[in-house]
Amino acid sequence: MLSDQASPPSSPKRRITVAAREQFREELVNIARRIFLSEGYAAVTIRRITAEAGVTPMAFYWYFNCKDALLIVIWDEIIGEVGQACQRQSEAAPPAERLPAYLDAMLDYWLTHPDYFRFIFLGESPNVDMVHLRQQLQDLPGAQQVYRDLHALLRAHAPAVADVDAACTRLRTLLIYRLFGFLHSVIGMRQPDAAQLARLRDWVQTDLKHTLARWQHGAEC
Repeated sequence: MLSDQASPPSSPKRRITVAAREQFREELVNIARRIFLSEGYAAVTIRRITAEAGVTPMAFYWYFNCKDALLIVIWDEIIGEVGQACQRQSEAAPPAERLPAYLDAMLDYWLTHPDYFRFIFLGESPNVDMVHLRQQLQDLPGAQQVYRDLHALLRAHAPAVADVDAACTRLRTLLIYRLFGFLHSVIGMRQPDAAQLARLRDWVQTDLKHTLARWQHGAEC
């Protein structure tokens, strides 16, 4: 027998806006970034991140497949911030000095944020292939933007060669290897005092400028 009493209308489902989803994703990233930087890889768990965000662990998987996927996003976010700082300093310099200014800014950013450098390039975990994770950075927006900015600056000062883009790519790779080899040494191994660091910084800065000058004059680097 049917009841004469009408059923109460069902409550409409709440729609989550794109802006709200992006804000929540950013909150997860910020929570994880703080824990990663202050306590290390092992301290970060999906349960802890979501507990601080006030949601269930299942909410995490709306945005990230796993903790490592989130870690790569944070790494790339930092690299993007570095690239933006370098680009601002480069744009403030006279046109002829924009390429050295970009490299100087990159060098100084990592030297003044050694915790960021260790977090991205030196951190290890017994259960995670960090080398494989770092390789994935090459294709993400932050690293790609740095590559594009450096390539554009190199192209603006390139010598007259048959394949200028190939020449710029080779030199860009060389400069990055030299710069990051130096950073790996002073941040990860030597840890010099302030006076030693200043001298070492001047040496690598001079080496990079000499490399650029030789390249601009058509010499092999």
